[in-house]
Amino acid sequence: MPPPPTLPPPTLRLEDAMPDYDDETKKLMAEADEARKALTEVSNRIVELDSSIRDAESYLNGDFGVDSAWAPLKGKWLELDDSQYTYKLCLFERAVQKEKNGHMETNLGYWREWSGGENDKYKEQKYDKGQGCWNGPERSTRVIVECGEETELVEATEPAKCEYRFVVRSPAACPDPATITDVHEEL
Repeated sequence: MPPPPTLPPPTLRLEDAMPDYDDETKKLMAEADEARKALTEVSNRIVELDSSIRDAESYLNGDFGVDSAWAPLKGKWLELDDSQYTYKLCLFERAVQKEKNGHMETNLGYWREWSGGENDKYKEQKYDKGQGCWNGPERSTRVIVECGEETELVEATEPAKCEYRFVVRSPAACPDPATITDVHEEL
């Protein structure tokens, strides 16, 4: 004997599930929706302001070299193309490598500190804690800073596995002319 036919489950429509509220309840519900929307907007604005405050505090506490010469360059992106990659450096933030034929960026490290020697502290920057290498360390980048007419990334190499070396030239790296004592006069 065949099983008895089954009926499909009833389709529940939203209009059927929600009772028809009176006008005053509908008005209160609309006001509650508006209040929730306003609360969300205010909450989002608070998050934005907190982020701006953290950024400003980080900026104020940052070490931007002698006379804060590097301060205007914080967050400036510098790029250098070679045959296989585009290297990018966001000053005082991070270094990345992007394959020319791909869309993925490899993190080469986050800003850590000025790492030049005792007398040349502002001649080198350190970026570390980048993406881990396959069976290797986390990537890191050493940025050598040189005096130049324009702020530009002029060299990017990988002298050791997952250890990168960038060279940046910038007027911010040039000595203050008032401090130069090795001046000679032409006859």
